[in-house]
Amino acid sequence: MSIYKIRFEQIRQNKELSNLLSALERGFSRFGIDYYLVGAVSRDVWMSGINKILPGRTTGDIDFAIFINDKGVYEELKAYFIHHEGFSPYSGNAFVLIWKDGTEVDLLPFGAIEDENRRVSVSGNGYSTMHVDGFKEVYAQELPEIELEEIHQFKICTLPGIVLLKLIAWDDRPEARRDDIKDISDILKHFFNMYQDVIWEKHSDLFEDDNSELLNIAARALGREIAGIAIRDERLYKRIRHILKSNTAEPHTSKMALIMREYFDNTVQENFLLLQELKQGFEE
Repeated sequence: MSIYKIRFEQIRQNKELSNLLSALERGFSRFGIDYYLVGAVSRDVWMSGINKILPGRTTGDIDFAIFINDKGVYEELKAYFIHHEGFSPYSGNAFVLIWKDGTEVDLLPFGAIEDENRRVSVSGNGYSTMHVDGFKEVYAQELPEIELEEIHQFKICTLPGIVLLKLIAWDDRPEARRDDIKDISDILKHFFNMYQDVIWEKHSDLFEDDNSELLNIAARALGREIAGIAIRDERLYKRIRHILKSNTAEPHTSKMALIMREYFDNTVQENFLLLQELKQGFEE
């Protein structure tokens, strides 16, 4: 298992985040909950923290996937954070707590708390039911860990896992989650540089075509890596395949290619071809 030592400034976070993390760690420890970092901050860790690549956008939210088998424990955990650690509930989303400085913390539960449709429903106002496809499959990997300022140490989602979860999040709420596709584009643009050791070790056959560009090789390799996670669950695999298939049917119908154009500042056709490489890798 890899452990990466990171400083707060490397991931564009204020050192005051340490107090928030300490409060979360006390709660997770109290209830015996395992967890891992997901979302845009996990992307920042890989890009700016580990690979010194400045991500395309910033975010103030902190997202953790938390392994819970009992809905009652989730409610008790939230109550503990609110009554003992200084968090406040958020009226628009039952999965969100607000820290003292206004930082939003998403606590995304998965495990036996899920129903047969991979959904979790909790008490609270606003958004209170969510799909958690992929969280369990990402967790089943041997996740690396980060050590922040030699104070905090916890698991972090892998780059292919981040892309998988963002594909699902966007597919769940495409009208509200366009930034997920831009984050995927950001990762895809730099994936070869960030993942080249793995690509050379596991996907060296992709270099046999001398005309292949590194971006296309990266897309194929990323597709294969995502498939290695999704294959753990048949429904998850079919869902990701459907997302990729529906966005590689025709350029003019590819919603992903259209959003990617805003990031790459190129043509829909170029992004369509890149998505075809991603899909091909996923299906190999």
